[in-house]
Formats: sequence, structure tokens, C-alpha cells
Amino acid sequence: MRKALAIVALVAAMFVAGNVQAQTVLYGGYSPETFVAGNTNSNYQGFFVGFAQNFGIAQNVGVTAGAQFRMNTASESTTFLGVTTTTKDTQYLVDVPILFNYGIGINREFKITPFAGPMLSIALAGNTKYTIGSNTSTTDWYGDNSNLNRFNLYAVVGTDVQFSKLNIFGGYRLGLLDLNESDNVILKTNGLFVGLGFKL
Repeated sequence: MRKALAIVALVAAMFVAGNVQAQTVLYGGYSPETFVAGNTNSNYQGFFVGFAQNFGIAQNVGVTAGAQFRMNTASESTTFLGVTTTTKDTQYLVDVPILFNYGIGINREFKITPFAGPMLSIALAGNTKYTIGSNTSTTDWYGDNSNLNRFNLYAVVGTDVQFSKLNIFGGYRLGLLDLNESDNVILKTNGLFVGLGFKL
């Protein structure tokens, strides 16, 4: 928890400092996620939107800090004897990435920038909705009797390709924390991501 607070404090300090070299980017993209518990994988579709600022700290070297809203979702339906059963999972998260990067300028308009760093993630809500015929019930992932942890920390690597004010980026994130507080279950997450950004 102390590490998470330290990351948030670093982000706040960067924005308060008002570094004149900061560049702001608005972005969105696709971020499927896999929940891994032992030998069982659960695959979710994921989408995100956010903003970030890149602060120059040395020649060609920067650190990007920002925040993004992300959603994971999965659903399946079966029909037996004319009765349809549907299960839909939905999770909402806020991510705070701190990504160190190195810009490789090809020309004045074109730049390739590898990046890597940690990303703090906080689940705002999560639930599973069951529908059997016309009857519906909902299970809260983070209710009073839940073993699930809202907090995660990812290691993120990827590459951004910038052409003029347009950014195309992609990469991989690996969840480092066990999200299930039960002693006999280990639950971790991982996933690829791709996105499109516009520099203001």
C-alpha cells in the first residue's frame, strides 16, 4: 500500500510542478485481459480511455504519468429446454501508469518511443449478473464476504509510434499481485493492449 501511495504522490508532484516540457496526450484503445487462477484462464474483452503527460528528464528520455479508465467484460449464454441462461461479468478500473521512455527521432514528424514501468490499478466495481429466463440476480465481486482485492500493480512494456500529433501504441502488462486473499487460490492478471492517441 505504501508503494501505491508513493506512485500517486509522484504523479501529483509532476502535475503540480508544471514542467514546461510536458506534452499532453488523450488516448483510447483495446485491452483484453486474462484472469489466471491455477490452470484456469478466464478471458475478458477490455477497453480504456485516458490522458497522459510526458515529462522530459534528459535528452530523449522522459517519464509519462497519467490516468485511465478501463472496463473488462465477458458474457456467455446457453439455452436448455427453451430456457436461456446468461452470465455477464463487468469490471471497472482506474489505472495510474508511470512509464519511462526513450524517444528515437526518425525525422521532425516521426518518432518511435519504447517505454516501460509500473502501473497502479484500482478496481472501482465488479459484478456478475445471472439471468435465467426472466429472473436476474447480481453478485458483487467486492462485497463484504469477498476474497478479491481491488488493488493491483502491473509491470508494463510497449512501444509508441508518433507521427505529427497522432500516436499509435501497443504493449503488454503483467499483474504482479495475487488478487485473491484466500490462502489456497492465487489469482493474477495479464494482457496485451493497443491504442490510439492525439497530442494536444
